[in-house]
Amino acid sequence: MLSTLLTRRAAVALSLSVLSTGLVACGDDDPVTPAAQTITQTAAATPQLSTLVSALTAAELTGTLNGTGPFTVFAPVNSAFSALPADVLQRLLETGNRAILTKVLTFHVVPGRITASQLQNGQTLTTVEGTTLPVTVAAGVVTVGGARVTTPDISASNGVVHLIDGVMLGSMDIVDNAIVRGFSSLVGAVTTAGLGTALRGGNLTVFAPTNAAFAAIPGGAPTTAAALTPVLQLHVIGSRALSSQLTNGQLLPTLLPNVSLTVGLTTGVRITGPRNFASVVTPNIVAKNGVIHVIDTVLLP
Repeated sequence: MLSTLLTRRAAVALSLSVLSTGLVACGDDDPVTPAAQTITQTAAATPQLSTLVSALTAAELTGTLNGTGPFTVFAPVNSAFSALPADVLQRLLETGNRAILTKVLTFHVVPGRITASQLQNGQTLTTVEGTTLPVTVAAGVVTVGGARVTTPDISASNGVVHLIDGVMLGSMDIVDNAIVRGFSSLVGAVTTAGLGTALRGGNLTVFAPTNAAFAAIPGGAPTTAAALTPVLQLHVIGSRALSSQLTNGQLLPTLLPNVSLTVGLTTGVRITGPRNFASVVTPNIVAKNGVIHVIDTVLLP
């Protein structure tokens, strides 16, 4: 009987202790630890990620990163977005380019929760977009897709966020790059000629004329697919060639049958075709499926 009574008293005392603890924890002077936030909520609460949040909103991806996951997000800070040419960032955020923006953002997301300690030198990560990201670890510095991890392991309820110092554009193909970099005349010509699919595949080198170069074509730019196709084919090489791989006098076979371009390196980089030549004004815009060299003249077959 005494044993039973003591047991009951102990139970009552324990109940009162738990109740008292709960009341104290809910008091105004004692903070209550909030539940972990999702990746979207974490980004919204991080001042350095305000541009990323705007981009996620424009791409309608905030809901996805509020989901179950888990996800690993390599999150570019505001200064990384500011380092992009202003017109490129502006076009990425335009409603008509939502598909390209989605490619770019999902290229920064990897399925699963991967902490910084799990990243290894030489590792490749397959992104939600589908393209792989190379990882480099050297002297304690972690880079992913060429961007440096500046703040690792920000935990979220549905994954982890690593802040990075660059926006990774490796998921954009040649056509995507032409669109966001403002080569509207070239994009229009490619569309008219029906060559968009061809320029999204393979591993190509494209000598891309500026809008001013198209406007300066004697007699005006061609307007039909039949007339545009050979012109465009003359500007495309069937393999990737960075400027460092070009040699003086080199012949570059084009997609225009039996026609090559000749490389000149005496003063800058000059590309000579059957009827005229062009100078490379911006080399080595690397795309998912090749490289673009911007030129100042439209080459004519």
